[in-house]
Amino acid sequence: MKRFGIKAYYAKMVLWISIAILLIITALSAVVYINTQKLLVKNEYASNQKILFQVKYNMAFMDDTISSLCKSLYLNSDVGAVMYAAQENMVDVANRLNKVTSSITSTNPYIHSITIYNRNLDQTYNAGSPVFFEDQLLDTLYHSEQLPPKMKPIFRNIGKLVNRESKPEHVFSYMMYETSTDGLKPEGVIVINVRSEWLLDNIRLINMIDKRKGDNIFLLDQSGEYLADGTSDNGMMQWLKSDLADYKATHQDAGADGFFESKHGGTPYLVTYSSIESAGMTLLKTQPVLEVYRSIASLRTSIIVITLIALILAFFISILISRRIYRPFGNLVNAIRRDRPRGAGENEVVDEISYLNNVYRQSMEELELFYKEKHDNKDVMRHYWLSRLLDERFTISRDELLVLFKEMRISLSPEASHAVCMLKIDNYKEFQQAFSAKDKEMFRFALLNIASEIVARTYPNEGIDMKEDHVLLIVSLPEQDGAYPSELVTLLTEAQENFSRFFKVTFTASISDKTDTLSGLHSLYNQTLDQAMYRLHLGHGSIITHARIRKNAESKKSGYSKELEEWLVETIKSGNVAAMKEVLANLFGEMETLNYHNALVSIIRLVDTAIEALEDAKIPAAPSLQIASIGRHILEKETMAEIHRIIRGGLQDSINKEPAENTDTLNSFVVDAVTEYIHNNYQDLSLSMPSIASMMKISSRNLSKIYKEATNLSIPDMINGVRLTKAAELLIQEDLSVYEVVQKVGFTNETYFFSLFKKKYKVTPKEYALQRNVNKIN
Repeated sequence: MKRFGIKAYYAKMVLWISIAILLIITALSAVVYINTQKLLVKNEYASNQKILFQVKYNMAFMDDTISSLCKSLYLNSDVGAVMYAAQENMVDVANRLNKVTSSITSTNPYIHSITIYNRNLDQTYNAGSPVFFEDQLLDTLYHSEQLPPKMKPIFRNIGKLVNRESKPEHVFSYMMYETSTDGLKPEGVIVINVRSEWLLDNIRLINMIDKRKGDNIFLLDQSGEYLADGTSDNGMMQWLKSDLADYKATHQDAGADGFFESKHGGTPYLVTYSSIESAGMTLLKTQPVLEVYRSIASLRTSIIVITLIALILAFFISILISRRIYRPFGNLVNAIRRDRPRGAGENEVVDEISYLNNVYRQSMEELELFYKEKHDNKDVMRHYWLSRLLDERFTISRDELLVLFKEMRISLSPEASHAVCMLKIDNYKEFQQAFSAKDKEMFRFALLNIASEIVARTYPNEGIDMKEDHVLLIVSLPEQDGAYPSELVTLLTEAQENFSRFFKVTFTASISDKTDTLSGLHSLYNQTLDQAMYRLHLGHGSIITHARIRKNAESKKSGYSKELEEWLVETIKSGNVAAMKEVLANLFGEMETLNYHNALVSIIRLVDTAIEALEDAKIPAAPSLQIASIGRHILEKETMAEIHRIIRGGLQDSINKEPAENTDTLNSFVVDAVTEYIHNNYQDLSLSMPSIASMMKISSRNLSKIYKEATNLSIPDMINGVRLTKAAELLIQEDLSVYEVVQKVGFTNETYFFSLFKKKYKVTPKEYALQRNVNKIN
């Protein structure tokens, strides 16, 4: 065992506890820092909104005042007289304008000028400075389809002449006019121009307060243009306008007031915006994000210092905690190392947990091996004594028998009567070809378990695997139970249904008479063997009792009638297929009444007679009726119904007077050929149902149907079954990797092979090989 340091696992505990505490503190610090950032941004937004709300209030106040002034002027009699006069009287106009101007400018010093337009005279009158100019708003009103807004501030530069030079003059203009339903232009218009200096100076003053921080305030009018005096950064203004539009386009839930972060010239800014709905304007305030976060720089430093201090404390705390936790653990490791001898594989251990895991695994393997040997030995002895019960020379005293049954946990009662049930697997030739020896053992084990559990509901019983094609149940019967055969028939029928449903394999059952002594079990076993031969008469899946075959067993007839045989010969020679089928059915009907041996002899006699009749008629015999194939295709069949179909099909194919109604003979050849081909070519990567069908000149659909009906297996399942069986053998017998085995047995997809193998054997290929090799060693 490698020296895993003084306390390797102890060091790991210290490290991991320290890391855990550090991660927790770091996470909490990050949460505090992020939440502080968010809170600071919200507070800064609230502060910015207060500033913007002050500007909004001033603008709203101006808007309300000027709107009221517009309405009062529009209704003023002096203004009305000038606006709607039919003839021009300059003296009257001057007096009225002076009167209006003096009353307004005295109370509203921020009024720049007033313009009155008389459409009747097409004359514009100005009160205030400048006195004469061409107003563009009036041109827009009368010469454009889109009317300028009424009583809404319109920011514009009206200009003024100073020493014959035009100087900028920025004002907010409010228009008042009446529109008619017929779409005619108004007869008169009044325009009030308000000085913009007080509002722009207000914004400029706010900008100067925060200028050192990089803050700026901007104002957008109804058309999205800036209200500015030309002193601002045009690049920043265009970026801000564009980003505001993008933000509102991408955030459908953005309200009239809000904020967002954006970058300009590589510098991140916090942008706060607020809409002045009454004036149709938008206030914007920009603020560098670094200035916002500057106040938490000290907090970040504090968090880092606290985290470092916490790390140091966590290290010392983890040492104290780990020492307390590790003490009993370390004592256990030292005790095991001191008392346990070194085992194989301990040189690879690197720490205490690995060492304990290795010790535990070795201990469990040794314990499992002990229990397995004990269990296997007990099962072997149990099976031995059950098998001895069937031996005719079995003699043992009653007391010894009771002790033996108790020790071996055999549920039979020496005092009771007993019967023997033989369960014989049907279609055993196909069963042998389809499954490996291990699979066949598993099937017999499952058959015994299913049948034994079902029968045990009524009768105690014990099962014995007789290997090959059958298993036995020794059933204890209560005294005076004369109805046991019918009850066992019912129970075994249920077992047949369950076994067939789960494993797709059928079996024939043979039930013996009963005996009052255990020594009579030998003769009952022989009885079930004799009775099982009558599967030839009763067919697959039958349940055979002495009462059911009594007539056959006691029959004195040695064969079928000579007249029917002669009639069959005549139908063959005459080529009368219909008559041949009828007489053949009568012949098999008679053979079904014979005992097993006479029936078997009669079948051979019937085949010989049919072959001779074909030869006399110079008719070539079909393959199934040729001498070389009789043993393979007729005598190996387990039921008379199968033999009947083969002979009838062979004669019909031989005579060839009408299309064959039954193709069992051909199907038998097809099934055998396909099975043999699969066993010989399972390594071929291209082996598949279409390739086999193409080779045999049969459609894939027909070939699939023929094989499925004959074997209860699809061709792909048969191919995979053979490949898996061969793979299992290679994993045990040869020193090959799983990948090499996959290639050798014809699989192209290793993942698919793993899936099929685990489904069939319940373990992975590596686990299968390991288990089998361990069993060999044991």
